[in-house]
Amino acid sequence: MFRTPMSLDKTQRTMTLVVSGLLVVSLAVVVLVKAAAGLGVFGVLAVVLVLAWAMSPTALVVEDGELRVERRAWRAMRVPLSQVASASPLNKLGGRTLRLFGVGGFFGSYGLFSNGELGKFRLYATHGGQAVLVRRTDGELPLVLTPDDVQGAIAAIEGRPQLTA
Repeated sequence: MFRTPMSLDKTQRTMTLVVSGLLVVSLAVVVLVKAAAGLGVFGVLAVVLVLAWAMSPTALVVEDGELRVERRAWRAMRVPLSQVASASPLNKLGGRTLRLFGVGGFFGSYGLFSNGELGKFRLYATHGGQAVLVRRTDGELPLVLTPDDVQGAIAAIEGRPQLTA
């Protein structure tokens, strides 16, 4: 079994704190003004943010013939290793990456994204820097993952023995 965390970097932590702070300030304003309509809007916003928290990635696991992206309070995203064509390092996504459907900065960035180099892909990122690009054989979209141990994750996905320090 291989397991590595997907830790939030300073940028992602800051973005999470800012969004959380805005939520608290919004609630305070709604309560102070006693705006019933504002309470409904706040409720919808709170549900969206709780769902974003629940779906955020926490770890990458390779075990029992599958790649798993574990999430805080949502079922894991699973890919059978038999459907993985390759796993390789990806140094950066490029400048023109668009979020098509997903979260960008609150407990990470994840969902459906697109850029000129990769086309459409699924992103599960919690920090900048080097990532893992997982191409699949089943016609599914590629995955871009940011585990803390990029080289270990690639070796585990590719089925190579791990070097221990």
